[in-house]
Amino acid sequence: AGGGPGHSATTAAVSDAVAGVYNHWQHAFGTADAADAQRIAEAKGLVVEWRTSDARDGRTMHTRHYTSAFEYCPSLDRNVLYSSIADTGAWFDSWPGVQHLPLDARPLHMTYGDDSEFSRQDLLDFVAVYDRYGVQLDWRVGDIAVVDNYKFAHGRPSIRLEHGERRRLGVMLGPEFTRRGTLDGKW
Repeated sequence: AGGGPGHSATTAAVSDAVAGVYNHWQHAFGTADAADAQRIAEAKGLVVEWRTSDARDGRTMHTRHYTSAFEYCPSLDRNVLYSSIADTGAWFDSWPGVQHLPLDARPLHMTYGDDSEFSRQDLLDFVAVYDRYGVQLDWRVGDIAVVDNYKFAHGRPSIRLEHGERRRLGVMLGPEFTRRGTLDGKW
């Protein structure tokens, strides 16, 4: 356990036929060898636990890491919220195959750093921060938004497509950065 929220991710076996699998450890870690995947994960500071599942090979890989919910942003010279609702099981509320599962059984799960659970009210308060302090974009057809994940936690309301409508999403990833954590006096 550590000094910030604990984030866990469930990565299933490639052969896993269970609906709603978010990611497979073989893809996430670039190897078909479970011992190699575990070494890679642990080298990145993740805690690894193998659990029995309904997967054909009988197990899933669960990883956890602990980090502050806030991060110092040099260009803003202040600590900013770094965690997001996407780090909790609530992000999967509308995902077929997992939406019926309890929050702690979904592919992503967030707890306090001591592994104690968020209460329902804690989660509602977390969402309320986004709702109250977020900036809503007035989307129009053809609009593009670029969000710097380092500076801003972000989210969006659900999207409902009418029959025949299409949605295109693109994600562009930059180089990894080393987290600094928070700085005293930068609140």
